[in-house]
Amino acid sequence: MKVLWGFTKRGKASCYDSVGERTAVSMERRSRREARRFEKLPRKGVYLLGIAIVLGSEFILRDVLLPSQPSGFHVGMALLGEWLVFAAFIGLWIPRVEGASSTSLGWGRFKARHLWLAILAYLLTTLAIIVSDTVLVSIGLEPMRSLQPRLKGYSLPVLVGLFLTGSFLEEILYRGYLIERTTLLTGHRWLAGLVSWLSFTLVHLKFVGLGPMIDMAIMSAALTLLYLCEGNLWPCIIFHGVNNALAYLIFPLFIE
Repeated sequence: MKVLWGFTKRGKASCYDSVGERTAVSMERRSRREARRFEKLPRKGVYLLGIAIVLGSEFILRDVLLPSQPSGFHVGMALLGEWLVFAAFIGLWIPRVEGASSTSLGWGRFKARHLWLAILAYLLTTLAIIVSDTVLVSIGLEPMRSLQPRLKGYSLPVLVGLFLTGSFLEEILYRGYLIERTTLLTGHRWLAGLVSWLSFTLVHLKFVGLGPMIDMAIMSAALTLLYLCEGNLWPCIIFHGVNNALAYLIFPLFIE
């Protein structure tokens, strides 16, 4: 095996067992230099740019590139784009540019109360949406359940993609990242919650339509309040996961 010798700052000899190990050490040093360089950037500017990346990419993928009546192919491509942006954002932007960890996104220990809080919040929200649907139908608007025939036409991979995107990606970005970074920017958690609620509601407008968006606003408010009260993503993920499992994976099976 080829051994490469070098010297530490103290002048002591050191060796690298292989070219690969030397490369790894070099990359680690370069990563540290990059981290120190990004530390010089104003924190609020970095957070503002991060929020712009999240909301801008979501708006482009969902409201600019997605047609008004998207096919399964269009939805699948949009989902793929979202996950690619998400992977780069979580893997590069947050640790390298912001120098932050996953705990800064609202990740915390799972607690037993998160389960029953999520279920309780989901049941109360469902009751509110039932009332909302009655009002929407009375004024000539379509409720959320009107989307079921369209979902029935999507393939299983697309439906699973919708389930995973809503349950995890949306919660991490809209509840975790958006609320935490807006709080750091403004110092007002209620304002951060308002930004999260409004952004999450409006980004669904083109895909679901006006009537269902009102139902979406109710669910968005419940998820936002749940996060603000607990400061943890787990209740929101459970809530959203139950809702999406029913909406995308179970209810379409009963559509004729």
